[in-house]
Amino acid sequence: MHSSKILTRTVLGSVVAPLLIVGSGGAAAAEPAPAPAPVQAPDAPGSGEVAPIAACMAPGDSIELRAGLGALLGTGSGAIAGLPVFFVGAIPFGIIGGVIGAMVGSTTYAQDAWRAPQGC
Repeated sequence: MHSSKILTRTVLGSVVAPLLIVGSGGAAAAEPAPAPAPVQAPDAPGSGEVAPIAACMAPGDSIELRAGLGALLGTGSGAIAGLPVFFVGAIPFGIIGGVIGAMVGSTTYAQDAWRAPQGC
């Protein structure tokens, strides 16, 4: 019984500690990105309306889609990784993996939107 507690604390500590280190380092080194310049709507030249950067992205691509897919993949891989820690470990590992996957998915969308050509 005592060894299972030690094993559980060791596994959780080995997962949480690197996440805290990476997360705090990323927040400390982050610089605010400059605001993207508004682009003219490609289908209405001269209308004066400003199209969002998402208009330059692939059709159907959205931050919700990427975050959802990232969360789905993260939850699945986290749950599989947590299975060896008795079946109870699959739940927290799945939650942690889902959160990380959603963050990665939304971050990739934000980076692609920032790099999108201006005036597409």
